[in-house]
Amino acid sequence: MKAKHEKLLRQGLPAVAGISLILPFFLNTEGFPLNEASEIKVKLCLMIGTLAVILFRALPHRRLNVQKAGNLLTVAAIIAALAYLNFGAFHGRVYNHFWEQFHYVLGAKYFPELGYDGLYAASVEAQTRKNPEAYRGQIQPVIRDLRTNEMVSTQAPETREHRREVKERFSDERWSEFIEDNYHFLWRNTPGYITSIRRDHGFNPPPSWTFVARLFSWPEIDDSSLAWMANLDLILLITMFVVVFRTYGSRIGCISLILFGLNYAGRYYWVGGAFLREDWLACSVIGICMLKREKYWAAGAFIGWATAVRVFPVLFLFGPGILGLRALMRREPLKWSFQIVGGFVLAILVALAAGSLTGRGPAAWSEFADAITLHRGTWLTNNVGLENVILYDMETMQRKLVNFSLPEPWIHWQAKMDRLKEERSPIVWGARGLILLILAMACWRARVEDAAAISGMVAIFAMVVTTCYYWQMLLIIPFLRSKTLLYGTIGLNIFMAVLHFLTPSFEMRYGLYSWGLLILFLAYLLPRAWKEIQDMRSVEQAEPAAA
Repeated sequence: MKAKHEKLLRQGLPAVAGISLILPFFLNTEGFPLNEASEIKVKLCLMIGTLAVILFRALPHRRLNVQKAGNLLTVAAIIAALAYLNFGAFHGRVYNHFWEQFHYVLGAKYFPELGYDGLYAASVEAQTRKNPEAYRGQIQPVIRDLRTNEMVSTQAPETREHRREVKERFSDERWSEFIEDNYHFLWRNTPGYITSIRRDHGFNPPPSWTFVARLFSWPEIDDSSLAWMANLDLILLITMFVVVFRTYGSRIGCISLILFGLNYAGRYYWVGGAFLREDWLACSVIGICMLKREKYWAAGAFIGWATAVRVFPVLFLFGPGILGLRALMRREPLKWSFQIVGGFVLAILVALAAGSLTGRGPAAWSEFADAITLHRGTWLTNNVGLENVILYDMETMQRKLVNFSLPEPWIHWQAKMDRLKEERSPIVWGARGLILLILAMACWRARVEDAAAISGMVAIFAMVVTTCYYWQMLLIIPFLRSKTLLYGTIGLNIFMAVLHFLTPSFEMRYGLYSWGLLILFLAYLLPRAWKEIQDMRSVEQAEPAAA
């Protein structure tokens, strides 16, 4: 009976894989380019095909030899990489992500004048001055005031005064340049799209990120320069995967590329074609690869820079910190841990100095602290994290408190979330502490530093509420060589692709995605933590006998 099942698997899995990898090319019934619905259908097929490929490759008595099975996996990886780019459709034939670039290109280039509070006010003011007659009566009625994160009337006296105050920060030459750069985004996109952009939450990266971005954002803004800036992320991603393949080998590299290309939460839709939005990911993953290679100074420096530009990657050092504590208690050599800390501190010091050279001096850091505190106090519908598991209920997921007739449709939902967060704060912190304890016990058993660092994903999930696209970091799952995590991650993406067609609610999608990550992480950590408890008991029982 067992032999019969193995024969069915050997014959059936290649067929499933082949059909699933070919089928996407026939699913786009609405013509080129792919729309969001057909994109998800394509990736659903590819994920099923990929799962079949991986399962078939793992069969002990498959007909294909190792080389041919590896070739099959390589083909799946190449298709997944093309799928990330929507097979050249990008954002509907448009390569640039204008929404992201409006914030990050304009925000970086004019950071000395705009700071963290002036982008939308300056954009509206520049729009009225470009051609006052043409824009009379056509300015959007409300924008987000980045000083308070509240929606305000563009014609209110306070808003007009803020617009004038921001304009006065510019020299005449810089203001003329800003008017033209701002106009390119207005000309290139529909009024409704620009209206939605200026209701977002502004420009919020650390000054260290801004320093690097300003090295590349100086040209006059047009489609060519924006495309050139968008290419920086592709260069970073290619570099990252080259390091991954050279560090972990072709099999792990291919599976990692597949998880990246088919990741539901980290699709091209979110930050593809943007501007330096993947720097944190490239630095974090390369830092983990450096740990694998035992190049500890470099590992600390890369993770340090990732921390400098996105803050939360510092939690990738949670696991290595546990291993350092274990080494200290066992009186083992600690040179490697000092090297990691040295590289990390050096990167942070360089980042602090660089951030102070962005045109606003050292005060840029205090301004960033105020801006990010305000931003973190705003609930976003595509957030992912442990807090979603504890705070979301069916009323939230079904959007019963959302009123799209209001200038701020989610204002009542946000008020409810603020109230629940305060009421359930002890539960949230208790859950965080419990998960970190389980994570620490699991990391205590880790044999290598890179495996402990990868487990830092769980600390990020527990301690930080991130927007969904940051979970591109799941591409490091294959580094652990855990079937539980690998099959679970693919299954979670398949589930999310199906859920995409069942509900338009981001709260439902990413609320359930948070639950999925929690289950996935606990399924991986609990057996390891339990084994550590058993080992501790064995040691306690052995000590009296030895005495």
